[in-house]
Amino acid sequence: MGKRLLYILAIALMFSSCSIYKYVPEGEYLLRQTTIKTDIPKDELGDVSLKQYLRQQPNSRIFGVFPFSLRLYSLSGQKDSTRWINRFLRKIGSEPQIYSDKKRIQSAMELEKFAKSKGFVNASVITDVSLKKRKAYITYNLYGVSPYRLRNFSFHCLNKNIQDIVRKDSANSLLKPGGLFDIDVLNSERQRISNLLSRNGYYNFGRENIHYIADSTAGANQVDVRLFIRSRIRRQVADSVDYSQEFKQYKVGEIRFFASYDPINGTSTENVDSVVYKGCVIYYNGNLKFRPNVLFTNCYMWSGEVYSEQNVERTYTSFNSLPAVSYVDIYFVPNKQQDDLLDCIILLAPGKSQSFSFDLEGTNSNGDLGFAGIFGYQHKNIFKGSETFKASLKYARETETGSLSDLLKHTSDEIEGNVSLRFPKFLFPFVKQEFKQKVRATTEFGVNYNYQRRAEYSRTYSTASVKYNWTSKNTRLHQTVDLCDISYIYLPYISDAFRERYLKSGSILKYSYEDQLLVGCGYSFSLGNQPIQKLKDNFTLRLSVETAGNLLYAVSPIFNLSKTDGSYTIGNIKFAQYVRGTVDFSYDKFISKKNNIVFHVGAGVACPYGNSSVVPFEKRFISGGANSVRGWSVRTLGPGTYSYADEIDYMNQSGDLKLDLNLEYRFKMFWRIEGALFADAGNVWTLNEYNTQPGGKFTLSDFPKQIALGYGAGLRLDFTYFLIRFDFGLKAYDPSKMSSGTEWRFSNFKWKDDKALHFAIGYPF
Repeated sequence: MGKRLLYILAIALMFSSCSIYKYVPEGEYLLRQTTIKTDIPKDELGDVSLKQYLRQQPNSRIFGVFPFSLRLYSLSGQKDSTRWINRFLRKIGSEPQIYSDKKRIQSAMELEKFAKSKGFVNASVITDVSLKKRKAYITYNLYGVSPYRLRNFSFHCLNKNIQDIVRKDSANSLLKPGGLFDIDVLNSERQRISNLLSRNGYYNFGRENIHYIADSTAGANQVDVRLFIRSRIRRQVADSVDYSQEFKQYKVGEIRFFASYDPINGTSTENVDSVVYKGCVIYYNGNLKFRPNVLFTNCYMWSGEVYSEQNVERTYTSFNSLPAVSYVDIYFVPNKQQDDLLDCIILLAPGKSQSFSFDLEGTNSNGDLGFAGIFGYQHKNIFKGSETFKASLKYARETETGSLSDLLKHTSDEIEGNVSLRFPKFLFPFVKQEFKQKVRATTEFGVNYNYQRRAEYSRTYSTASVKYNWTSKNTRLHQTVDLCDISYIYLPYISDAFRERYLKSGSILKYSYEDQLLVGCGYSFSLGNQPIQKLKDNFTLRLSVETAGNLLYAVSPIFNLSKTDGSYTIGNIKFAQYVRGTVDFSYDKFISKKNNIVFHVGAGVACPYGNSSVVPFEKRFISGGANSVRGWSVRTLGPGTYSYADEIDYMNQSGDLKLDLNLEYRFKMFWRIEGALFADAGNVWTLNEYNTQPGGKFTLSDFPKQIALGYGAGLRLDFTYFLIRFDFGLKAYDPSKMSSGTEWRFSNFKWKDDKALHFAIGYPF
């Protein structure tokens, strides 16, 4: 303990002795704080941070107090910049932000410009600068005065067809009387009309063909806006501008596929084979890599229909989602026979269809170390329809310590095989082709076999499944339907010690270690609004529900199936019947580019009924670990107030109900290093009282007192494409200690029992 204290004091002295003014020239000031005050209501400014318009911001500070990255930069030596340690410290740190009067003026001008663009035409900015002890404090006072608002809006176009299209869609106009005279809204309206026309046959119609005239003499702070839409194409010819050609509404002419396109060398129709399918011409070299109907059904443009930019984008999306396609390009050329037709050219470059892989990885399951080797094979176009076939074989070995005191240290082996076939379309009988094209879905068939050999038992787990996956148009909603999921659990060997403790003692776990059949279905979805630039609040919502055994239970009386211990069996094998649901919600509150607060709640319930008295072990919930209550190791919390005696009992520490509540403050420290402070709460409970899990049953009156509390800190290494996470959690309130009155761990804290260190990849939520 003494050495640890000395290390902490040495680091503290190192940072405190390093002046943050080391690289601030004499007579200059370190920018300490910038503040923006405004009388403009927040809802009229829109969802935007005003600080992004400032040309200079202070150095970041942890918790708004400690300038960690600036301290690191200041540790570098001034004299010798060639030394690697000095270069490294400057790279991971941040140089001091020295107050600049020029940047202050630029910032004020940018704020004023932004306010005027939002309709506050008479806006002004007054800055207050305070210089104290080599530090500069700037306050930007943004005064909006009275904004200008839209009184009337009209649009004009000499082309009657364009005018009719825009008029019919006027209900979707973004310009509303009484709204702010907002330049961004005006530009968005131009883009909306441009998109509308490009979806209705006007090829390459851009928003530069739309302009507006604003009349501010209409009244006090009121504006009349007239939008003008060009009816003729503007062309630059020599030194003059030509307006002789009118905008024309086009239809799609011929559709031609080049299915063997080479992006490097281009393509040609000479010396190639071709085939005609439903009016489309398909050119290819050698063997055609795709079935003609696959090309046809993934194209959302048809000859004779009005040209639509939206259908072009849908076609791009559809072909880009095919695993067998590595490149796609679409362009149009004038038809040689009719001047109102555009021929569509679709260039497709097939990707490499087959691949092999071998991965060797280290494993760490609840502290048990081992290794795994995985051999995989993949074919992305096995039936020439971009169907993906995958097969893998895995062997893993771990060295572990058994949970029973009389079991010696031993190794466990695992062999697993997976085979899956994914079709890039919705496969279901009696479904029309039009519906299949509207639903951008995949259909997957899978088979899995898993064999585990441990000292306590050996076990096989076999599954077969059919599932659908699809994504909404805006890609924010992802849905999965498990149409059918069949699993068979078989235990050929169980040790006498394991049988005596868990299977003959009345433990609920005996039902999980019997041969069992699971036949079920399920549904899940995830919804999120993650912004591309991550400069706004965002959320993620996941929900799943699954059920099993209902169909088998319904037909059991009809087929006079036999019963064992009150449960129907098929070939002397019990089948499970249960319903299970989970919900997971996280909300990320954006504070600044280097600071955010994340709130997370996760809950689940699994209920056995009918043919089962206990939910299968694989479907029960556990608590503790890197993504739960981090003061506890995985599988060591709960259920309820349950307390193991002398050794951790992973088998009994599971439940039918789960609740996780997490609050985490994340902050950028320096370079790629991020820090976090967190507080966690949660537990698992059982729905029924079991003699092997005393105190585990959920009751509404005792529930609040049985929620475990933990807290801690973490370090994260952000490498953009993946993140390595270290979290150190401590126990604050342990419900398993309620019987001894030591549930609050602050005064009863023990390093051996009340801490947990977690290593993981990615954020916890």
